[in-house]
Amino acid sequence: MEALDRWADFPVHREPRPIVLSAISTDDWLRANPGWRADLTGPGVVLPAEDDLPPSLLAAALAYCEGLRLPPGRRLGPLIRGDGPFGTDRGVQLLPAWMMVPDGRRSPFIAMDPHFEHNHTWWPPGLRTTSSQPASLAADGRTLTFRFAAHPGVDYPGAKVHETATAVLIEPVGIRQRDASLDYIYDREMLLRLNAPLGNRVLISTGHGHGHGHDTCGAPTMVIASGTGGSAATAARARPRPDSGRSRRDARRRRRGHHRPGSAA
Repeated sequence: MEALDRWADFPVHREPRPIVLSAISTDDWLRANPGWRADLTGPGVVLPAEDDLPPSLLAAALAYCEGLRLPPGRRLGPLIRGDGPFGTDRGVQLLPAWMMVPDGRRSPFIAMDPHFEHNHTWWPPGLRTTSSQPASLAADGRTLTFRFAAHPGVDYPGAKVHETATAVLIEPVGIRQRDASLDYIYDREMLLRLNAPLGNRVLISTGHGHGHGHDTCGAPTMVIASGTGGSAATAARARPRPDSGRSRRDARRRRRGHHRPGSAA
């Protein structure tokens, strides 16, 4: 299958495990950690000069600063170099980054350090991230609460689980029960058991459906491990605690979006 083939070369046995970036937004993390900026800009912190910014990040930084009131001769806001929040397939992590947190912007500019990204992350060529609900992994490493976007009028009696040495793909099986509008979707859960512990493998999705395309087939899904404490909004360098294992249907609309890997906005 194409989705699994994309991850065939993932170095699952490498230590430490390569970081897999995801489309999970870090907005909740930033709101839950208002003191994060103070640690980076406090007394004694030497801020980098504009010329220190890696050239590969310049275009994005200039676009971010359009419309800002800057001192004469400056093209960028004050730069910060430190650990910034990034969404990964194992939760929000603080990783080396170049950042700007100006007063005139609602969200900060956060870009992963290119040298760190080159040496410590892994991503299949041509794959684009797509948003998805996080899955919860029980302490046994095999029992998975899988969340997905469901359509009204469709029954989901089960799912196909495809496992390889490097990735796990879950495909909910839907049976159309009646005519219904497909203009909205709602969140649903399934409790599944893997044949082998998830371990360092990547949980992925087909990435098909409305708003998805060929380049999202195989996009990673965030996995929240049991017993690690914290939450998706508050955890840094730690994996959040899973939600309740009860099956539930939250009949609410979900917005879908596509984000560049490592985007924090």
